[in-house]
Amino acid sequence: MITIDKEKGRYPAISITGKDCSLQCEHCHGYLLHDMLSCTTPEVLKVKLKELEESGMEGALITGGCDIQGRLPWSEFLPYLKDFQTSLFLSAHSGLNISMETAALMKNTVISQALIDVIGDEETCRDIYRIKDFNIIKESLSNLYNYGPQVIPHVIVGINRGRISGEYKALEMISEFDTLFVVLVVLMPKILKVAPVEIEEVVKVFRFAKKKFKKVALGCARPRGEYRFQLEEKLIEEGLVDRVAIWSDRLIKKAEESGYTINYHYTCCSVFKDEI
Repeated sequence: MITIDKEKGRYPAISITGKDCSLQCEHCHGYLLHDMLSCTTPEVLKVKLKELEESGMEGALITGGCDIQGRLPWSEFLPYLKDFQTSLFLSAHSGLNISMETAALMKNTVISQALIDVIGDEETCRDIYRIKDFNIIKESLSNLYNYGPQVIPHVIVGINRGRISGEYKALEMISEFDTLFVVLVVLMPKILKVAPVEIEEVVKVFRFAKKKFKKVALGCARPRGEYRFQLEEKLIEEGLVDRVAIWSDRLIKKAEESGYTINYHYTCCSVFKDEI
């Protein structure tokens, strides 16, 4: 979805609900869906995946907006992906409310990974994500790990209006499962109209994550501008990240100075095949 140094990514995002999202989480309000490919029926999705495969894409992220209970319409789509043949590496942003049955059905399709935002406190769950029952998050996480495909958990640092609240608890929740890799992103404060999280507070969360998990990635969502450069350089200096989405020239220079071996991929940063 993004072009860097005239190189375009080869891992587009697809929304199975188009621009529609009933949940309207406070940090997004459906904004992230607007630039995605719209495939609102299983038939259209299968045609689009074939087109992407033929055009040389490496994979795709299948996602969409949630209903008011935090669910995507997976029951309409997953049966059609059970016997679907493709060379694409497919990941799915699962939503927040995933039943045991949905997780098991997802595992029995061509989807290789399930991505899920992990929320660590009831206030954030209720006030930001609009999910009133915090147990839904715990149960969904358990259902994905026990019955679903490979799980790539995401934690949004500062999601509670720019404050650190449940991030450490979220990482503790993830560590209860067989997890080698987590993705941390940082709240982009434009929609919530709040101050960005203090960089040192973000770095502390990364330090905590790096002690618990073998691999940690800095995902694509994070504030831009000078904030972004300072955060990236601090994380590289301390060796707190193994992957960084949407790299900058300053990041590459710092990584080279710090002795990193750099490999470039044009997919979602969550895509691990034989590495873990």
